[in-house]
Amino acid sequence: MIEEAFDLLSWLGMTKGEKTGRPFFGDVSKRAVTLVLLSSLMLMSGVKSLLVYLIPTAYLEDDIIAVLPSIVGLLVALVYILVLERLLHDQAVSRNDVDEM
Repeated sequence: MIEEAFDLLSWLGMTKGEKTGRPFFGDVSKRAVTLVLLSSLMLMSGVKSLLVYLIPTAYLEDDIIAVLPSIVGLLVALVYILVLERLLHDQAVSRNDVDEM
């Protein structure tokens, strides 16, 4: 039974193997990480405020619609963080490649 569970997990891509890949915000300075995270909080707050302003207050009485601005703001901030992390990582790698030459 346990072997079947491990087979299922390996079928899903989860294995006991060593971790491969790169660390998140690996080669980026702490100052840049702090700026990215703080700007993502401001972006999330701005998107939430904009959606609360655009959605009529009568619709905000509904529980599902009331959480929609926060969820959309969170998703926008998450995409923002992921894109900026990738750009900063690529920039750090290219800077390291230039230094090696």
